[in-house]
Amino acid sequence: MMIRLLILLPAFWIHLSLLAQGVSFSMDKDAVRSRLFHDVAVLTSDSLQGREAGEKGERKAASYLESQFRAIGLLPKGDTTNSYFQRFSKFQVGYKWTIKFFVNGHALIYRKDFGFTSLSMNGHGIGPLVDGSEGLVIPEKGIDQLSAAMDLGGTFVLINLWVPDSLISDTSIARKLTPRYRMTNVLERGARGVIFWNPDSQGSKELFDFQFPDTLPGIALYVNISTAERLKQHLGELADINVQIDRKMSTFVNVIGFLDNRAPRTIVVGAHFDHLGLRKNGKIRYGADDNASGTAGMLELARYFSMHRDTLNNYLFIGFTAEEKGLWGSDYFIHYPTIPLSDIRLMLNLDMIGRLGCEGNQMEIEAVGSSPLWRQIIHNIPDAGFRIKCINASLPFSDHDAFYKAGIPVIFFNTGLHDDYHTITDKPHTLNYDGMVKIMQFAEYLLVTSNRNSVIPYHKVSFIPMASAWVGFLFQALGWALTIN
Repeated sequence: MMIRLLILLPAFWIHLSLLAQGVSFSMDKDAVRSRLFHDVAVLTSDSLQGREAGEKGERKAASYLESQFRAIGLLPKGDTTNSYFQRFSKFQVGYKWTIKFFVNGHALIYRKDFGFTSLSMNGHGIGPLVDGSEGLVIPEKGIDQLSAAMDLGGTFVLINLWVPDSLISDTSIARKLTPRYRMTNVLERGARGVIFWNPDSQGSKELFDFQFPDTLPGIALYVNISTAERLKQHLGELADINVQIDRKMSTFVNVIGFLDNRAPRTIVVGAHFDHLGLRKNGKIRYGADDNASGTAGMLELARYFSMHRDTLNNYLFIGFTAEEKGLWGSDYFIHYPTIPLSDIRLMLNLDMIGRLGCEGNQMEIEAVGSSPLWRQIIHNIPDAGFRIKCINASLPFSDHDAFYKAGIPVIFFNTGLHDDYHTITDKPHTLNYDGMVKIMQFAEYLLVTSNRNSVIPYHKVSFIPMASAWVGFLFQALGWALTIN
């Protein structure tokens, strides 16, 4: 406990950084193991409270990564020339269980029948259901569908978000086709609120498409097609709706360091450092394997390549934030890169590399199909001391996905799901640090061996291996879901 308290002190981090400036790193296995253990201990310490993106723990973790990048000698490559931080803001809405929707006393089910849109104000209202068709009011086109609904005072208006083909191509009226504009017109005519639906959407995700940073002075929900059809059978009956939504604008931060070898091309090594934070009961989800392990591995590769200069490549090391929120950090980097994407030769993603030998002496290498050369390169690496399972597909569950979709060859290391995944028991003592050392050695070999090829060509994975990987993932996820406490 005393060691953990000491390593959390910012002054101590700074002191470590100053001592490390210009000091060589030993690549002895024991030294590497010790550093991996130390990095994981810092990232999983109690004061970081599970490193939830947008919270204080994330900022403390980012400061630690910054101190280590500086100590290693990496150049800052954030959103300014002298900053390691790439900050971005995102509007978030949070659902409260107090959201209710009744029609004539019959309760509809959240996420099955309806969802919320942040256009809605918080509040409670009761009023009859009215069909407002598409809710289009476009005077210059002679369109006013709301007048046909007569008096809208105190009602909830069902609005179909379909747009006629004859109007879609007219850019002069694009604003008047938006959900916001349609709702504004409904409210101006005295309605209590709006119930949106979309005939072009078959899935449930469309229930949550309208997450705007502003609200309107009325209640708004979104229903799926089958619910909309049922509501049409109950026009004139009373809808009883209560909406309570948490809204906040949060700032997140990627941490980016650059090893400049004056090469024309760059290798990206990434790992997400955020996790899930606190449970409702205040217990910490430490995220030792997910993903303090990968973050520690990313730092160790930065130390290795600072000591063993690869003159054929520069290296960009990125600690991604908000992976657990939906890959937000990596997606933001791809849209706002701090080096030209065309300079990136390949991307290595480290996510959950801490359980080698715990659930089988095997490491999975995913996205091998993103380049036709990956299997050849892997085959040429000396025996790693563990089994390797190559998976062609690149599934959208970690930060390599944004790079793959941008046409960059990617490769993803992980040691698999386990019973501690996303629970409070994912703690430092559950990790195999000797196994992590082996994975670091393998990663070093892989990146250096890739230099035997002047180009790592990109390849989009075909449908069959993608579908096969999805099936495999679903069975793996089902097995995890059935075994966790």
